[in-house]
Amino acid sequence: MKIFKESQRFNQWWLYAMFALVLTLLVGGIYKDSESFQNFNNPALVLFFLAALFLMTFILFLRHDTRIDSKGITTKFYPMGFSRKFFAWKEIDECYVRKYNPFVEYGGWGIRGSSRRKAYNVSGYLGIQIVTKDKKEFLIGTQKPDVARAVLKQYQHKKSKTLGD
Repeated sequence: MKIFKESQRFNQWWLYAMFALVLTLLVGGIYKDSESFQNFNNPALVLFFLAALFLMTFILFLRHDTRIDSKGITTKFYPMGFSRKFFAWKEIDECYVRKYNPFVEYGGWGIRGSSRRKAYNVSGYLGIQIVTKDKKEFLIGTQKPDVARAVLKQYQHKKSKTLGD
C-alpha cells in the first residue's frame, strides 16, 4: 500500500519581504531613538523588536505535515501538538483534491475556520477536501495534488466499505 507524506513550510517570498521590512523599520527606529545605539531611551521598542523577531522565527520554523496511509489521514502543524487531526477512513464520507481560494473561503493561510469548516494550509490554492460522515469539512493544503490524488484513489475502497456503518 502506498503512503503519502508531505511536509510544508511558510516560505513565500512576500513573507520574507514583509519580515525584512518590519525588522528594518524596527532597527531603524531603535537606531534613531537610541542615538546610534548609544543611549537606549525606549526599552519598550527593543522589547517589541525582540517579540517580533521571536514571532517571525516561530512562523519560519512551523512545519505542516500530512500523511495518508491505510489507517486514514493525519495532519499537524509542528511543533504545536494541539493541532494534530486524524481522520480514520470509516469517518470520511467524501475525500478529494480540489482548488480553493484561501482568502475567500478561509480568511488566508494557517490554521483557519470554524467548528464545522476548517483548513490547515501553508500556501497555494490546492487542497485535500475531507467531508466527514457528520458533514464537517476539513481542507488540507497540498503542493503535491497529483500524488495525493493517486494515493486517495488507492484508499477509496476503505471509505466505500464503511458507507453502510
